[in-house]
Amino acid sequence: MNFSGLAQIDAIAWSQASQDELAPSSGEPLNQTRLMIRRARLRADASHGAWGAAVEFDGNTIQGAANARLLAANVQWTLRRPFWLRLAAGLLRTPFGADVPTPDRDKFLLESPTMSRALFPGFFDAGVMAAGGWRYMRWSLGVMNGAPVGDAQFHGRDPSHSVDVVANLGADVSIEPRLRFVGGVSVLQGRGFSPGTPPTKDALQWVDGNNDGIVQTTELQVIPGGPGSPSATFARRALGLNFAVHWCLCRLGEGSAFGEVTIAQNLDRGVEYADPVAAGRTLRELGGYLGVVQHLGSIIMVGARYDRYQPDRDRNGVLGANRVLVNPVYSTWGLMVAANVSGLRFTAQYDHERNPLGRADDGSVTSRADDRLTLRAQAGF
Repeated sequence: MNFSGLAQIDAIAWSQASQDELAPSSGEPLNQTRLMIRRARLRADASHGAWGAAVEFDGNTIQGAANARLLAANVQWTLRRPFWLRLAAGLLRTPFGADVPTPDRDKFLLESPTMSRALFPGFFDAGVMAAGGWRYMRWSLGVMNGAPVGDAQFHGRDPSHSVDVVANLGADVSIEPRLRFVGGVSVLQGRGFSPGTPPTKDALQWVDGNNDGIVQTTELQVIPGGPGSPSATFARRALGLNFAVHWCLCRLGEGSAFGEVTIAQNLDRGVEYADPVAAGRTLRELGGYLGVVQHLGSIIMVGARYDRYQPDRDRNGVLGANRVLVNPVYSTWGLMVAANVSGLRFTAQYDHERNPLGRADDGSVTSRADDRLTLRAQAGF
């Protein structure tokens, strides 16, 4: 049996959206400049011949007091010759794209792009998966519940019997000893769940029109009830493309350029929950990112990434007497510098973020600045 662990300690040194106040609606602190345990993980792997099992736990202080949860648990069977094949069942990373299946300890920048956190919140989902490879080809096929552990509405509990089928086909090609290309295409087809609305009864409302504190019949209003609507399922799908180019510049060090783009329908489960039944129309999402990372010797590493996500490409609004297209966009420029010292990684990252959920002084929707500087210390074994 093998044990491994990871600890990531974050200090948000500065945040443009931070305030020494409490949210009026929830009473939660609005201060973000604090020290927290971003991830503390412990994993156990056991194997016997071709069979294996893995269990991983995670703890953090993101929401205040320490939170502990089961992150991954699976059993697997592996064939290594004449080709590579693995069958697994349990709580697994969804095999879509490049960012979602990548372990957190191997990611260069601090957090995943908004697109990944919106479409596959929590990254892990219960299901069965087959993955394999032969020469330069790589493939995976998963049948997942469709409610990831970070699902904003159902929190990992699948509300329907339908499943999501996820497939990935890619290639890992070494063009020469110092140059390698990795790319792939991913597809998802499944069904989501709309909970509907319960029926309501007629209600009586009193509006004290003359402010005398006395109930008068002319001030009573009847609010009619409604029949409600039943639960329903809806189709959701996604298509994604990803690539990465890895190189080695001799004495300078290794580097890579990477990117991913995903177009989806009714799939957002983490940022702006997609419910086309309630919205009365299909909700189309589009997201992607581009980044580059370069090692400068054996200690220093620098990198940059731009990510952009549109949760609803067809949203309309009203401007005067006209309906106009309101296209909410989440975008972030991330600049990172890191140092690897004796197995420890120290990272400083500045995020220039624009949040479309802000409000102007007149109440109209506007983009809100949400820049921040984050320092991280990471250790693993």
